[in-house]
Amino acid sequence: MLILKIKNKKILISELCIFLCLGLFLFQLTTQTNKVFGQEETIKDAISDISVHITEAIKSYAMAIGEKYFEVEHDTLDVNTSAIAQATGTSEGKLIDAFSYSAAQNHLKTGELLFIDIIPMIKNSYPEDIIQIQSGLLMLKNLFNYKSSYNLVEDVGFGMVLSHLDNIYKQQ
Repeated sequence: MLILKIKNKKILISELCIFLCLGLFLFQLTTQTNKVFGQEETIKDAISDISVHITEAIKSYAMAIGEKYFEVEHDTLDVNTSAIAQATGTSEGKLIDAFSYSAAQNHLKTGELLFIDIIPMIKNSYPEDIIQIQSGLLMLKNLFNYKSSYNLVEDVGFGMVLSHLDNIYKQQ
């Protein structure tokens, strides 16, 4: 009888240990899940902020060179890079508002910095989109510096940068 009580206590203690370990495991799992979901929200918020800054950069650039801005769809677009290469140094767009031009450059710079901040969080999931966004941001910077035509800025901004940001946002 005494042996049975000792065995029952050992079984009870081992079951209690298993239950406690399972509870700790589930607690840790839910904590990790919350961190992952929180990270997704952070990525989505950052992508929204980047999109706002790039859109504002394009708007400001349009005002700076006297073009009319209008919102277009963010569909992926194959940009004619030869047209961009020819645009360097041509100064097609005449600068009529230096303040808007400065605002455009500041918005673009902020968008670039925000994007650089989220690359470590998304680099393993979206390599093609990351490459397209980085290329697009660099092209936009060059187009702004050379005061290129608004059509090229619009194509790169909406067709490359914002469309690929939308892809990442939708997949989150």
